[in-house]
Amino acid sequence: MKKTPKIKTKASKEAMRWGADDGSTSAELAQQPGLGGNDFDVLMQHEADGVLAAKKIVAKLKERGVCLCQANAPQQLVVAAYDEAESLWEEGNFVPPLRVHDDASLLESRLWRPALQDEDRVYWVKGSPEGGEATAGTAALATNALRLLAGNLKDFGAGLNDQLQSQLGLSFNRLGQTMLSCYTGDRTYALHLDNCHGSEDEDGGSVLPDNGLRLTLVYYINLYWDPETGYNGGGLDVHLTDPSKTPESAAAARGTRALRIAPHADTLAIFLSDRMAHRVVETKGTDPRFCLTLWCLDGEIMQKAARTLNTMRVAQRQTDDSDAED
Repeated sequence: MKKTPKIKTKASKEAMRWGADDGSTSAELAQQPGLGGNDFDVLMQHEADGVLAAKKIVAKLKERGVCLCQANAPQQLVVAAYDEAESLWEEGNFVPPLRVHDDASLLESRLWRPALQDEDRVYWVKGSPEGGEATAGTAALATNALRLLAGNLKDFGAGLNDQLQSQLGLSFNRLGQTMLSCYTGDRTYALHLDNCHGSEDEDGGSVLPDNGLRLTLVYYINLYWDPETGYNGGGLDVHLTDPSKTPESAAAARGTRALRIAPHADTLAIFLSDRMAHRVVETKGTDPRFCLTLWCLDGEIMQKAARTLNTMRVAQRQTDDSDAED
């Protein structure tokens, strides 16, 4: 029996600089939303068997690196989640995604920097309290609809793990905390990989280790999207490079056609974290665009990366001290 080829998980030895963007925000589009919204690969309302649905999704990831699903969340739940997100945003509950206060948090920030570089302020959706009871009050808004959606997103991601292992040779053993983002204002965003191991850091001084991110899930909850305007700000452009390997360079990724994803409600985009370069679509005006993001990761690899970064940092300090003595 012919063996199924596995997707490689090692990066190219040639370092890339994903921070060195060319400033371009346009991309030739291979596919874009129509008047009916996104052209979904999988409609979950038509999938009675969860295992077969997972097979379809992972097969599309193997073929294209990204899969677009209509999640089939109840409309009332999505409406409630949008209202909660809007209240959290308007009342100032979004904060910087990472706070650096010691050496450990500094290392953590470097590991997450590629994935979070465009996130100025976010809201981390915490898990449901014991017993699943909702909590009253403004500061606890996300204990209701957003928490339920975040839990559903985690269940969905976890359900793909077996098929990822069997079809792609990838696996994860940990789910990150779900992040609520808001994209608004006149702003452009950087093309990036969530896990750009093998590339140089922003200063060009060292090659980043594998941060363990394997799969990215992005779920949109925006109710007010008008297909006739053609405006997809806050959505996503995923560049369709070869999903079996890391792009040869940032320039090569920019040169490929992209799948444009509209940020309309109940859209779930799933893509390979260390394979598919992507960019948030340029926003204009004051209307907010909200999405929930979940990363599926290898916890041991992330811990190893932190140790690697610490070793690199100590070595750099020793080099700097030696140069100062000279």
